[in-house]
Amino acid sequence: MPPRIYPRRPPKLYLAEWREEKELTQQQLADRLETSDVTISRWETGKRRPNLDAQEAIAEALGIEAVDLRRHPDTPSADALLRDQPQEIVDQAIKLITAIRRAS
Repeated sequence: MPPRIYPRRPPKLYLAEWREEKELTQQQLADRLETSDVTISRWETGKRRPNLDAQEAIAEALGIEAVDLRRHPDTPSADALLRDQPQEIVDQAIKLITAIRRAS
């Protein structure tokens, strides 16, 4: 009998960390999203998971990209690091990443 395949655990969302980074209370974020602070609390504790549309709204309310919710605010992603860089820097980074991928 083949091994059973289980669904992947969804990636952690750093809602509370981002909310605190933006110096918002649960109620303030709830007001921006037209929901309740109880809903925000459930999302932050993992009792409920916001759907993709809600994640987009949360990111917009926090002034970040939705993908950023999946990383801690103190750990910038490559996208975040390159987001405001001149195109020349972005091109150099892509060349470097491509070279590293070929070498491995």
